[in-house]
Amino acid sequence: MTRAAKATRDRLSDRVAIGMLITAFPPDEVDAAIDAVGAREQRSRALPARTMVYFTLALWLFGGAGYDAVLARLTAGMRWAGVDTGARSAPSTGSITKARKRLGPEVMRRLFLRRAAADRAECCRWRGLRVCTLDGGSVDIPDTAANLAAFAHSRVRLAVLAEQDTGALLDVTVGSCREELGGRVLGSLTPDTLVVAHRAGPGQDLWRTAVDRGAQLLWRPRAPVALPRLHVLPDGTFLSRLLPERDPVDGSLAVRVLQAADSVLVTTLLDPDEAPADELVALHATRWRFESLFESLEAGPVALRSQDPHGVAQELWAMLCVYQAVHPWRGKEAIMWAGAPTRRPSRATMVDLR
Repeated sequence: MTRAAKATRDRLSDRVAIGMLITAFPPDEVDAAIDAVGAREQRSRALPARTMVYFTLALWLFGGAGYDAVLARLTAGMRWAGVDTGARSAPSTGSITKARKRLGPEVMRRLFLRRAAADRAECCRWRGLRVCTLDGGSVDIPDTAANLAAFAHSRVRLAVLAEQDTGALLDVTVGSCREELGGRVLGSLTPDTLVVAHRAGPGQDLWRTAVDRGAQLLWRPRAPVALPRLHVLPDGTFLSRLLPERDPVDGSLAVRVLQAADSVLVTTLLDPDEAPADELVALHATRWRFESLFESLEAGPVALRSQDPHGVAQELWAMLCVYQAVHPWRGKEAIMWAGAPTRRPSRATMVDLR
């Protein structure tokens, strides 16, 4: 392939990638989110709020590029897609940083939540139940005084509820590594949901939260728990009671225990005819995993660049938005990712998945 042909291919790939973002988050939705949080510019600027939304998203597509290069690729792609970018005169990196701060994190969060709500309306089912995965992990952030004050650590933690079959994110919460976040994302559960989790914990309170929402559970406990063998079922699984740390008499939960290769799984689906053990084991083995976020973005393990909590939140919600836009197309030649270079952020360090 000649140099000119490669450059043409890369330009087209960049424009298709930007077009994908615009399709997932159309300008009218972006404008509505901007207006809802009062982030609209009060005077004509070289970097209007709409452009900065797409710029913040594009940072996750072109992670190895500097601000100037990302903005150039973005504006070329937006014009190619017929989206107004405003009149700009080569803004400096400092101007772009200030424009990001003016935008704030709330616009990105609203865009993500709107997309997640739409994805919750569509689902695949197993034996009448919608299957989703509860998982989480942490991402490195700069250990500035502001970040440490907000998150008490040089990492920020996420808990994620994802649709198991499609990988669509249904709910996400962000907090410090010292917080137990799992219960916060279970508020979107419906009674016809099966929640699959690996190394779930730290205790039975999370179980109770899900059960109170009417959901079914299939979890591998994080730590050994007492599971008395009360009744052995014909398929070799057995019924037990999960005892909470508080109120063990009245607060116990009926569960079924099954062996899966090298681990024990616990479920609230008690009837082996309605929920065969081999199918439950397969569901757990094929659960959505937190690292899928970075595989879909082709970003590898990442660390954020923002020096303050608002910037950290903006980056995280933008990352989740881009994942929602990209993951349906992952592996499809139609979106031409096969022709795009793999871009891995130079700021990458490590993600702690557990």
